[in-house]
Amino acid sequence: MQAHAILEKTKLIKNAKGRPVRAVLPYRAYRELVELKISQEIYERPETQEAIRSSRRDVVAGRVRRFKTLSEALRWLDE
Repeated sequence: MQAHAILEKTKLIKNAKGRPVRAVLPYRAYRELVELKISQEIYERPETQEAIRSSRRDVVAGRVRRFKTLSEALRWLDE
């Protein structure tokens, strides 16, 4: 669900002073936000960041293989 759609479909619950205190949003949007948060937490882990840096070094050093198809890559893995 796109951000503008979430904003359009979200209902705000306000306190006596008119300030938003809760948001009711479509379940699909809620699930997408939870999945996004999980992905962000994984991305921010030190071991994930080190794996990304290591992969970049491999690419720069030419330690990569390119495959035209997934089946070609799987055959290579089975060797």
